[in-house]
Parts: sequence; structure tokens; C-alpha cells
Amino acid sequence: MFGGMKKTLFSAITYSALLILLIINFNPITQYFWQFIAAFNSFFVGIAIAFILNKPCMFIEKTLKKKLLKQNSSSSLSRGIAITITYVIFLMILVLIVIIVIPQLIQSVQVLLNNIGAYTENLQLIADKVSDFLHLDRIDLSSMVASFFIYLKKLQSSLMGLLPQIISITTGILLFFGNLFISFIFSIYILFGKDKLIGQCKRILSTYLPKKLFDKCYYIYNVTVDTFNQYIIGQLIGSLIISVLCILGMFILQIDYPLLIGVLIGITALIPVIGPYIGGIIALFLLLMINPVKAVWFLIFLFVLFQFAANVIYPKVVGNRLGIPSLLILLSITIGGSLAGIMGIVFGLPITTVLYILINDDLKKRI
Repeated sequence: MFGGMKKTLFSAITYSALLILLIINFNPITQYFWQFIAAFNSFFVGIAIAFILNKPCMFIEKTLKKKLLKQNSSSSLSRGIAITITYVIFLMILVLIVIIVIPQLIQSVQVLLNNIGAYTENLQLIADKVSDFLHLDRIDLSSMVASFFIYLKKLQSSLMGLLPQIISITTGILLFFGNLFISFIFSIYILFGKDKLIGQCKRILSTYLPKKLFDKCYYIYNVTVDTFNQYIIGQLIGSLIISVLCILGMFILQIDYPLLIGVLIGITALIPVIGPYIGGIIALFLLLMINPVKAVWFLIFLFVLFQFAANVIYPKVVGNRLGIPSLLILLSITIGGSLAGIMGIVFGLPITTVLYILINDDLKKRI
């Protein structure tokens, strides 16, 4: 009895001491952690690429086995062909984005900057009418525009100051693409040998861990992979669908800058819950400067699009697995953003979902 109490007391003291050390040295530990992550950056990016392309690769592999390849054909052959097709499609999409979308975006931004003066005058007229209607003092937007152009000039001068450092900038770009290429190589190896890698990890953990602890770890792994699969793939597909529908709708309604605004809506839609509304507000402000009537039509169209996305697209694509309370969703976005910026906002929700599922399942077992 006393031996058990001593063991429990020793465990409590040990955990308390470790917790105190963690709190005291939180900043250095965080710094060392991010340094460790940075050292294996290419490997982790490769894992992320493999994770995203895993579902399409599995679908292509199953299709090949059912319809094209013989049932007794080598699994490595079907896996290799599926990986090749997946990466060819992925690279073709990237090339299309670079060749078609990016030049159009640059052209739209240039046209926008060239006409910013006229757009500002339109916005000033709207502001004057609103001020007269509400019997308020006149709102002068010229100072805001002047500040904006001063900021642009400072940005331009700072960019000109970077020209002597063009060699180091070029080196950094080459290193980026070199690391990206290595990440692609890692992702190919991971996709090709994922079954063997997972089997080896399971064998090692089952050998060195107690069975109960191994079962818990394996359960946590399954929940995490399932949640992130549904969330990441769902967010990407959902954002792409919203972006394409927004572009098509703006073309039909003949609203200005459809490609620029559609891409903006699609990118901000990657941020859960609040993302599409952020993009919509920015786009609405831009269209108000150009044509207030079309801005109203855009607002109506955007409301219909968001309702369609919330009730049709996301339930079909993301599914109901991420069904956590709204309060936790807001907390995950807020805390994630404060801890890790935009990445914390994007990935805070799936991490919170994993914790919610684990705690909820544990509570059910205990009850």
C-alpha cells in the first residue's frame, strides 16, 4: 500500500517538476523546436505534399487495377503508374496557374493601380452622399489615398535599394526551388513506400511500447489522419469550387476583375469560417469604388454563393466529421492565429477537432 502511495507521489512530483521546467523555459524550448522543424523543412514539406496527393493517387491506383491492369499484376507497377499520373496532373495544374492565371492577375492589378484615382473619386462621391443623408461631416478620402501612395513609393524605394543584393536574392530563390525539388523527391518516396513505412513504424512501436499505450497511439494516429484528410482535402476542393463558381458568376454578371476577385475569394476560403467573408469584404470595397450598382449585384451573388457553399459544397466535400461546437471553432481560430499566425488560423481547427474527438471518446468510455 505504502509502496503504491510512494510511487504515485513520486510520479506527481516528477510531472510537476517537468511542467514547471516547461513553463519557465517555454520560449527557449519553442525556439529550439522551430529550429528543429526548419532543419527538416524539406522532409516535412514532402510529407505535406504526399499527404495532399495521397487520395488522388489511391483513386488512380484503384482505377488502374480494376479497369486497365490485370488483377495479378505487380502492386509496385500500379503504384508507380498511379504516382506518375498524379504528379503529371499536379505539375500541369501548376504550369497552367503560372502561365495563365498569374499573368492575368498581374494585368488586373496593373489596371487597378492605373485607375485608382478614378475609383477614389467614385468612392468619395458615395461617401459624400452617405454623409449628407446621415447629416454627418464630410469624410475626406484624399488623405487616405495620399498615405497609400506614400506607402507605395516607400515600398518602391526599398525594392530599388535591394537591387545591389540581387545575387543573394537570386541565391535564395534557387535554394527555395532546390528545397522544393527535394521535397517532391521525398513525397514520391513516401507515396511509393507508404505501406512499408507505416508497417515498420507499427512494428517498432508495438515492440517497444506496452500494448495499451500502443493501441492508444495507433488510435490517435487514425483519428488525426482521418480528420486532417477530410479537412485539408475538403478545404482545397471547396476553395477551388468556390473560386471557379465566383469567377463564372462574375463573368455572367459582367462584374469587373472576375479573375482577381475569384482567386482572392478562393485563397481566403482556405481560412475556416471567416475566410470567405474577409475576401468578400475586400472585393466589395474594391467594387464600390468602381461601380456601386454592380457592387450591390456582387453582394447578392456572393450571399447566394456562400449559402450554396455552406449547405451543399462543404457538407459534401468536407463532411460532418468536423462537427465541433461553434465556440470551439472561434477559439481554435483565435488561439491558432495568436500562436502561429496564418498557419495557426488554417490548422487550428483540425487540431482542435482531433483533441475534441479524443476527449469526447475518452469521456464516453469513462462514463
